[in-house]
Amino acid sequence: MARSGLRGVDALYRLRHRLQPVGPLLLVGRDGYDGAARRFPDGTELQSADLIGTLHFDNARIAALDAKTPNAIGLSFARLLVESLGNLAELARAGGPYGDVAVFRGIGWMRQGAHLGFVSEPFPEGRRKRFLAVHIGLLVWAFAPTGGTAIVARPEPRLIWMTRDTLLERYANHRKHEQRAAYATAGARAG
Repeated sequence: MARSGLRGVDALYRLRHRLQPVGPLLLVGRDGYDGAARRFPDGTELQSADLIGTLHFDNARIAALDAKTPNAIGLSFARLLVESLGNLAELARAGGPYGDVAVFRGIGWMRQGAHLGFVSEPFPEGRRKRFLAVHIGLLVWAFAPTGGTAIVARPEPRLIWMTRDTLLERYANHRKHEQRAAYATAGARAG
């Protein structure tokens, strides 16, 4: 029953935010940035009201990962994420559907990701952070084949960012994309 309810929430969320599937693991949308001006390590600047891409994980796809252990799920997740980022890079080239987006933002729950090109920071304190922690915890509990507590005992929501320039530099070339997939898999094994 919990899985069915969470699938329904995901489906409504996809429709409301007009999310499009990109690769095997990501759903991508567009939104206006409503925060303070910021500068990323690669020099990309983001101003209030700039268009950003929104990154969302395809929870149904994650739930369908066929693995018996949390480590195996992590390896599969890393491989599919790198593949999805490669697909997104192709769509983010000049003239592509996301060619006008300077920065992509998502919500994750682990600090990892710098080796993939993400900038990660704590989610701002408040009601939404508490809601996200409960939501992520429910997703893990409902969909993790080995039991949610083995994977994430206390999810800590984080904002994850990737600039279009970083995305293109790391993932636009298919050969680089394959190398990153191998690196992500090796990083997931070590971490």
